[in-house]
Amino acid sequence: MSNEVTLNNVAAPAPTRLKSTNIADFPMPQAREEAWRFTPIERLEELLTEELTGGSPKYSFAGKDLELGSSADHGGILAELKEPLGLAPLSDAPFDRAGAAGWNNIEQTLNLTVEGDNPEILFVDISAEAKAMVGHVRVRALPNSHAIVVLRHTGGGTLNETVEIKAEDGAKLDVVSLQDWDTGAKHVATHEITLGREAEVKHGVITLGGDVVRIGMGAQLPEEHADLNLLGLYFTDAGQHQEHRLFIEHVASSSKSRVTYKGALQGQAAHAVWVGDVGIGPQAYGTDSYELNRNLVLGKGPRVDSVPNLEIHNGQIEGAGHASATGRFDDEQLFYLMSRGIDPVEAKRLVVKAFYAELLNEMEIPQLTDHVLELVDSHLSEGSLK
Repeated sequence: MSNEVTLNNVAAPAPTRLKSTNIADFPMPQAREEAWRFTPIERLEELLTEELTGGSPKYSFAGKDLELGSSADHGGILAELKEPLGLAPLSDAPFDRAGAAGWNNIEQTLNLTVEGDNPEILFVDISAEAKAMVGHVRVRALPNSHAIVVLRHTGGGTLNETVEIKAEDGAKLDVVSLQDWDTGAKHVATHEITLGREAEVKHGVITLGGDVVRIGMGAQLPEEHADLNLLGLYFTDAGQHQEHRLFIEHVASSSKSRVTYKGALQGQAAHAVWVGDVGIGPQAYGTDSYELNRNLVLGKGPRVDSVPNLEIHNGQIEGAGHASATGRFDDEQLFYLMSRGIDPVEAKRLVVKAFYAELLNEMEIPQLTDHVLELVDSHLSEGSLK
């Protein structure tokens, strides 16, 4: 049975925001702007200029290095590294200065086309070592196809990246973006997701390492019975800034979205930001949406900013809600472990891993689970639990 929401008969417009490929439409951000007030703009300024001259990152698909003009076919997934000219966009125009700057400086596009059922997990390696590099990845799942794609980012450079994801009617697509950066890396990314009728998209973000990482995501559900699941995991160390911003637009009726992001922070000046916006349009009857952000603070020094938002523009939805929580270790949980002979440091380590485990299991990529937990363990060994 639907939950009836009374809106006093006010005909509200659908939620919108400025979208443009013209960088002039987005002046250089100022700290007072809502969309940038948590971001250390001065540390990212080189990736927000009109000209980004660092070239393209290196791409490897299923273990094969790709050069401009080359292609590789693995199962039912075709990978092509080509110039962007002539490629029709898979998404709307960029929604901020970072996205417009990247869009106007793309030199190479990694185009992934999914056809048929592909149960094997496909890994794409993206290496950025130079300054002011620009990346562009397109993942298009044709009708009724299925694939699992992992984008692994490594290196110590600076990267402005655009990722376009489109699941056409009936497609089922899982895409995980792993940010496994060196200490000094800087990364701004724009992820645009579009779902067709009865399409299912599971999108994961795992952010580890780097100096500053800011990932902005826009997701559109313009067709009926679309299902979107956004999963995020981040570990923010001393001095690091990690920011994740989401904007979901429910346009058609009977669509569903779930958002679950979890982060742990340790060390002085560790700063994590999560902003989740969900808009339910006037025709998006029967929408079912929920977003959750949880943060675990390991000791003194970190800062967390968590801002969930919800806009509802019709009175006939299944449900919509959000929750945000930030806390420290649960003393009872630690006492339980220590009462069974586990020393305090190891008990805290187990709690942190368990905090992430449910989310990693939901991503359903075993190779990634083991790797991420090893990385988290190494961060803990070097930080507050050493």
